[in-house]
Amino acid sequence: MRNMVIFKTWVSVISMFSIMAFAGEKVDQTLDAAADSIVQIEHTAGSAEIIGWDKEMVSVSGELGDDTEEFIFKRNGKSIEIKIEVKQKKSWGAWNSSDVDGDKLVIYVPKGSRVEYNTTNADLRIDNILGSSDIEIVNGDIQASNLAGRIQLESVNGEINAKGIQGDVYAQAVNGDIKIEHVSGKLIQVGSVNGDIRVTTKAEDIAVETVNGDIEFEMAQVASVDAQTVNGDIDLSMALRSGAVVKANSVGGKITLSLPVDTAAKFDLEAHAGGSIRNTLSDDKAQEAKYGPREWLEFTTGEPNATVDVTTVHGRIVIAKK
Repeated sequence: MRNMVIFKTWVSVISMFSIMAFAGEKVDQTLDAAADSIVQIEHTAGSAEIIGWDKEMVSVSGELGDDTEEFIFKRNGKSIEIKIEVKQKKSWGAWNSSDVDGDKLVIYVPKGSRVEYNTTNADLRIDNILGSSDIEIVNGDIQASNLAGRIQLESVNGEINAKGIQGDVYAQAVNGDIKIEHVSGKLIQVGSVNGDIRVTTKAEDIAVETVNGDIEFEMAQVASVDAQTVNGDIDLSMALRSGAVVKANSVGGKITLSLPVDTAAKFDLEAHAGGSIRNTLSDDKAQEAKYGPREWLEFTTGEPNATVDVTTVHGRIVIAKK
């Protein structure tokens, strides 16, 4: 009986034990995993591919960089941890990972998993993850496809390209373009400081913001839209649900809204400090202020059941037929 207890204890310990490898080694390791595992990955530099499959196991293969100090791969219940620690290098008195010899990893996980990936300097390709994905990269590009659940994609310095995305989406880049094909889901929020944003979506609720970059959204029927830019153009194509609220504003960029000819909405448009308004959806024309460089236009189409509010400081507003 005592031997049986010892045996069960060792089985438990082994299932929790880290599989370790070190600098320059090739890795090819596998752990059993639940179909809805939580896979947490901490990666410093290099490249990674994360791919969902039908097997109830997590597989890691590839080659570790020369600066890798420790590779940890372990399971704790439904949680799988993959962690790569590197030798710390000093640069002007501080740790610097930009010159670290990176790893090249291919990671397969159950497709129903929730994946959390965090890196400093690495490019990522992620595909066929249906549980949810939370990706944070400092320096590196994100290539994502066939993701579902709650999707969060963030890169400080890098591009985000995503296609076949299902579920609610949050995507943000500081210095980088964002391109997303969003095939289903209620909500999408996208932001960039220095970069262009291109999105096709069927979401009802949209929020998008950029400082120095253009925004282009191709939408279906929307319930709410909030689009803002400082120095960039906004181009929105959509239809309005009953009760929809659309807001768009810019400081110096052009705002173009393309709408179906049978749109029923109340429009409130304002252009200040030399901005201008052009309306081809109806015959209504903008009015000019008697004193000061200001134009405005208020009009309705059909039996209005939605509102459109657009302002610019010294840009141009265009309301066009879709």
